[in-house]
Amino acid sequence: MRSLLLGAALVLAALLLAGAALAQRAPDALGAIRARGALVCGVNGALPGFSAPDAQGVMRGFDADFCRAVAAAALGDAARVRFVPIETPEEGLSALEARRIDLLARNTTFTYSREVGRPVAFAGLTFFDGQGLLVARSSGIASPRHLDGRRVCVTGIAGSTGREVVESEAARLGITVTVVEAGGGRALLDALVAGRCDAASTDASQLAIRRVTELDTPANYVVLREMLSREPLGLLVREDEEALRQVVFWVVQAMLEADEFGVTSANLVSMVQSNDPTLRRLIGVEEGLGRAIGLDGDWSQRLLAQVGSYAEVFDRNLGAGSPFGLDRGPNDNWQRGGLMFPLPLR
Repeated sequence: MRSLLLGAALVLAALLLAGAALAQRAPDALGAIRARGALVCGVNGALPGFSAPDAQGVMRGFDADFCRAVAAAALGDAARVRFVPIETPEEGLSALEARRIDLLARNTTFTYSREVGRPVAFAGLTFFDGQGLLVARSSGIASPRHLDGRRVCVTGIAGSTGREVVESEAARLGITVTVVEAGGGRALLDALVAGRCDAASTDASQLAIRRVTELDTPANYVVLREMLSREPLGLLVREDEEALRQVVFWVVQAMLEADEFGVTSANLVSMVQSNDPTLRRLIGVEEGLGRAIGLDGDWSQRLLAQVGSYAEVFDRNLGAGSPFGLDRGPNDNWQRGGLMFPLPLR
């Protein structure tokens, strides 16, 4: 009995020492960001609407604003962000692993292989997308079924699944297509215009944006309504930085809940007077929400005042207040027929 007790004590001591050593090794991402005075955020940097510099060199866009919202919550100032342009999602994941960035906000799809195969963690979904098709209006192509015997251009960028998605859809429909790897960015649409393919395929949001920004006659082309895949886009951190993941995740939820309750940067002051307990928690009138994730009581109020609700971020960058005029569609609030469903802030 004595030997069993001694053995158990030794095992317990070993576990405690291992836990202590692990705790010492676990990086304090929030502490490092605060010591640096800036959040380092990886973004596309070349996709207007999501992230691209304006005429003054200031990074603008949907993804860029989520970086600013995290900075407003964690650092008190939405301007305390250093943006790092990232060419491809795979480069972004590598930059995150190597600690060259704190947060990846680069229209990156939440997939099984990325979640379990890389030391990263998704910290909130921000945009429901899908692989789409851009075709010339004169082509007669009004549905993926009309691609039988046609050529479809995809990017062919390492880590992308454009070819697989097109081939899978063709097999499902029982049609034959020829997939052409045309390259990313402008090269994809150039191939379509030059006649190398009958349709260009990548994320539908990118096609809608590049149609406006890169084609000389955008009215001659159309993005088909039917999607070929599901592409939930989100924010990523390193998997060993749970404190930062929680901050990023609940920043997204606060922006979504503000959208649901109609809270904006413009009406925030009047909303503070509300007697609704949900609104009082959201706006930070009631203390306690921030403390559990390492933030002060005003974190949500700051991000809403400095950046805005999800609706504001969407509208000014992608929707009615932008050159692209994208419909919210699945990115609308669940009460209005969309898929965006904020988890309760309680």
